[in-house]
Parts: sequence; structure tokens; C-alpha cells
Amino acid sequence: MSQLRETIDELDSDLISLFKLRFQCMEAAARIKSERSAVRDETRKAEVLENIKRFASEAAIPVPIMAAIWEMLIETSISYELEKWDQLRDK
Repeated sequence: MSQLRETIDELDSDLISLFKLRFQCMEAAARIKSERSAVRDETRKAEVLENIKRFASEAAIPVPIMAAIWEMLIETSISYELEKWDQLRDK
């Protein structure tokens, strides 16, 4: 059991590193987008969710759970990007 927990801890660390990269992309997007309204893109959100459902299905992991996690991730990313967009333009 301890080896399994160690592996889980390593995976969690890897996931955090990947999330860091994802949030760096959100920050870059905030710099690129000239209009605040461009931050929320419902078409792109739907595309990302469809991709995740496909990836989850191909990986044989629970699609509804992954879709729910990504829904929260996307909304959190949008909030983060809006915050960064505002910060960049308040200077």
C-alpha cells in the first residue's frame, strides 16, 4: 500500500506541473486577447469538453467524471484568465 501511495503522490505532483503549464497558457492568452469579451468562448469550451470525453472514453476511464472535472477546470481557467486580463490592463 505504501508504494501505491507513493505512486499516487508522484502522479499528483506531475498533475500540478501540468496544471501550472495550463495556467501559464491562460496568462499568455490574457496577454494576447485584445477584448475582455474574447476570454469566454463557449464554442471553444464545448470543443474542449468534447475532446476530454473522447480522451476519457479512449482511456477507458469514467467519461462523466472527467467531463465534470474539466467543466470545473475550464470555468476556473476562465476566471483566472479574466483576472489576469484585468491586471494587465489596470497598469
